[in-house]
Amino acid sequence: MSIPSGTAPLLDDDHLVAQARRGDAQALDALLHRCQPDLRRYARRHCASEDVDDAVQDALWILARRVSALRAAAALSSWLFVTMRRICHRLLRQRRDTEPLDDERHAGTAESQDELRLDLARAISALAPKYREMLVLVDVLGHTVPEAAEALAIGLEAAKSRLHRARSTVRESLAG
Repeated sequence: MSIPSGTAPLLDDDHLVAQARRGDAQALDALLHRCQPDLRRYARRHCASEDVDDAVQDALWILARRVSALRAAAALSSWLFVTMRRICHRLLRQRRDTEPLDDERHAGTAESQDELRLDLARAISALAPKYREMLVLVDVLGHTVPEAAEALAIGLEAAKSRLHRARSTVRESLAG
């Protein structure tokens, strides 16, 4: 990665992190510039395309605020990618929460909304426990699939499969 002009070349990431932790503004600036391309690549794969810039900016802002908590450059990369993943999920949840419902069956009176809630609760209750647990952890409580997999002590692929099956079953139940 290139270091911005006007900044003295630094030997390695450990040295850069150490200087940034001590409050060196140039080292922090160099660290932020060094991390940005990797964060942008990661965000392009994990965020909605319109959220990439916001996610990168949020991650860099968090790094700038919390750089003093970093112990070593080795921890920086994994910490940043976990942070970026959480930011992408947060932005996705916000987008889902704010998108208007165009479907006529979701609009209408409070009675129709209550009926939809009851149908949804019945569909979720009818799921097998292993599917219901996964659906509730991810779609109700807002955990990521890897977090839910860890909580249920199952593999990531099994978690994805359970979530897909649960969502499909609930969708079919609501459509029927």
